[in-house]
Amino acid sequence: MTTAVDTNILLDVLAGSLIEAQRADAALVAAKKAGGLCVSTICYAEVSRNFASIRDADEFFDSLSCRIDRIEREGAFLAGLFYEAYRQRGGKRDRILSDFLIAAHAQLNADRILTRDDRFFGSNFPRLKAIRPQDLG
Repeated sequence: MTTAVDTNILLDVLAGSLIEAQRADAALVAAKKAGGLCVSTICYAEVSRNFASIRDADEFFDSLSCRIDRIEREGAFLAGLFYEAYRQRGGKRDRILSDFLIAAHAQLNADRILTRDDRFFGSNFPRLKAIRPQDLG
């Protein structure tokens, strides 16, 4: 079972409170045991600002045994469809396209997504199973 990882989980590991970091780390370990971990290059970009070099960023993802996937054209198109549907349902502009790219990547490349934002993913992407760290801990 492949688990896509949302940016907020990785930021919890890197810069969250002690409790957030421990919960995120435990969830990543459990998800890794259940299968593999992956992120999109969008998530990689959002997390990479925490590192001084690409080598440091790569070492972090390697330490998690986390695969980094490119967003292919199909995923980009799907993200655009998701975003348009969200806006037509009255969704606010405070959601940025990267959220939809991360969701499209997860839907196409994983069985589920590990996120603290399960309400957003669960209500906007019905074919994508969203799980929280405490669901795995």
